[in-house]
Amino acid sequence: MADNSGKGFTLLELLISLTIVALIVVVIFGAFRIGIRAWEKGEEDIEVQQRRRIVLDLVKRQLASICLIPREGKLPLFLKGDDKSLEFISCLPAMPDNVLSGNKSGIVYVKYVVIPDEDEDEAENESLWFFEKNILLLEKDADFDDLDEEAFHELIPEALNLSFEYLKGRDEEGEYAWQQTWEPKEDGQIPLAVMITLIEDVKSDPVYVIARFEAEPAP
Repeated sequence: MADNSGKGFTLLELLISLTIVALIVVVIFGAFRIGIRAWEKGEEDIEVQQRRRIVLDLVKRQLASICLIPREGKLPLFLKGDDKSLEFISCLPAMPDNVLSGNKSGIVYVKYVVIPDEDEDEAENESLWFFEKNILLLEKDADFDDLDEEAFHELIPEALNLSFEYLKGRDEEGEYAWQQTWEPKEDGQIPLAVMITLIEDVKSDPVYVIARFEAEPAP
C-alpha cells in the first residue's frame, strides 16, 4: 500500500492559510479605501480653492467696474467699507440672471460682508456673504445697514480669515499707506486700490487680491 502521509494539507494548515489570505485581503482593501478617501479629499480641497479664487476674481472685477454717479436719497455715492464689509455701486452685476435682484442689466448696489461662523466648533472661522440689487429697484430711503439677511448669498464658507484694506494717497511725508476703513466724506471718493486678504486655514499662506482703480493724480 502506498504511503500518502506526505501529500495534501491538514485541516489546521488549511485554516491557517485561509486566515493569512483573509488578513492580506483586509489590509489591501483597507489601504485601497484610505487611498480613495484621500483622493476624494484632495479633489474636494481643489474644488474649494478654485471656488474661492473665482469669488475673489469676481469681487475684483466688480470693484474695477465701480460707478461714481450721484443719486438722491441714502444710496451710497461712492465706495465705503471697513476691514469686514465693503459696499459700492458697480456697472457689473454678479448675478445678471437673478430675477429677484432685477440684474438683467444696468447698475447695481453691491455689499460684501464677512461674518463669523456660528458653529461653536468652528468659532474662529469666517464666511463671506454677498448682497446685490439693481439700484432702480431700491427705495430712496433704504437702510443699507439693516438689510434682510435672507437676501445675502454665501460665497466663501469656513475661511480662517478674510479682510479688506484700502490704499490711501501720499501723506505729508510722501508715503502710501493701507488703512482698514474708507469713508468717502473723510478719505475721498475711492481709494487708489482695495486689497482683499484671504487665509484659508492655518496651513495655507495668505492669498492677496488687489483691485486698482486709478493712478494717483499728479500734484
